[in-house]
Amino acid sequence: MAALRIFSRSVISASRLIVNNDQHTCKYVITPIIQINKRFANFRASPAYSEDQKYTDYEISQDPTEWRYVERLFRPKHIPIPPKNLEVSASGWKSPKDEAKKFPFFVNRTKNHLYPVYLTRKNRFMRRLTVVRKIDGDIVALEAELRQFIENSINLRVASQISEPGGVIKFRGDYVNLIIKWLEKNGF
Repeated sequence: MAALRIFSRSVISASRLIVNNDQHTCKYVITPIIQINKRFANFRASPAYSEDQKYTDYEISQDPTEWRYVERLFRPKHIPIPPKNLEVSASGWKSPKDEAKKFPFFVNRTKNHLYPVYLTRKNRFMRRLTVVRKIDGDIVALEAELRQFIENSINLRVASQISEPGGVIKFRGDYVNLIIKWLEKNGF
């Protein structure tokens, strides 16, 4: 058994091939592979905590002029409401328009005023699903219009799934940009 272990750790190295032209024989030099055992860290292997370790010194300040610079780094407490008369912002964001009210369905925006269209990946990133959420109204009509728009754009049939109580539509494939383009075009 020990011999089997020794031979399984060895490999024939092609760089060490010795060829003797006179006798037409080949000799191989067997080079052992060095195996390195790496253990994962655990609680017992970590060093014990001690108070005398050197950390970065700090001081607590009560000065309000210094505190202003710290407050600028905090996350805002509420999300600002964007202006309604803005056609297109510098980042490409578009405000919702009144023409979206003519449809029998409505797609609400998220709390950050973005479209609720997401890409989920499953099965080791091989299965892609486009998910549209926050749908109110006639969800079947929205699914029919989105499916027709996607199929006309890519010239292929698209599989979809509707969850009417949850207000969710799922499309098989990556169609996030197409759906956002359709939502922008129709004023949602």
